[in-house]
Amino acid sequence: MTLSEPNPPGDDDLVRASLDGSREAFGALVERYARRVRAICLARLGMHHELDDLVQDVFLRAYQGLTRIAQPSAFGGYLHKIAHNLCVDRIRRKKPGAVSLEVVELDPPAPAGREEDDRLGKLRRLVGRLPEALREALLLFYFEEHPVAEIARSLGITEAAVNQRLHRARTSLREAFDAPRSATS
Repeated sequence: MTLSEPNPPGDDDLVRASLDGSREAFGALVERYARRVRAICLARLGMHHELDDLVQDVFLRAYQGLTRIAQPSAFGGYLHKIAHNLCVDRIRRKKPGAVSLEVVELDPPAPAGREEDDRLGKLRRLVGRLPEALREALLLFYFEEHPVAEIARSLGITEAAVNQRLHRARTSLREAFDAPRSATS
């Protein structure tokens, strides 16, 4: 199997090749899913100084557990579950008094001065304050540009539930963004 074929191999082919010892195949899986895993971790933890290490840990655990995958074609869901569990573990290990997930910013605030920078900074803060389920759906849809059906499979929910989360997130952001500055700052 070559990875530069016109029709790239599916997850099941790459998982099987990885089990047969192909580092190139697992590298292709990492390349395929790295942005998604990062978005999952961002949705759960916000900007976190250990984000890159956490993403590496997700792929390490996935590699170590390849033999336990019942359906190799469901690698994305398997990876999502690992990322979710590792993020939950990180949250549980946080010291008392740590910053809540509800107020973690996705990125450092934009430099003040220009109106556009202020609006982008405000949007980042508001996204960071969304409930985890809404933030995750929003990041996967807009940041990762995944279709609703794929997000539903990845999160283990229906497409209607994904659409509802997206609608609720957009409504919440719109209301918060249009609120007077003193109410959100």
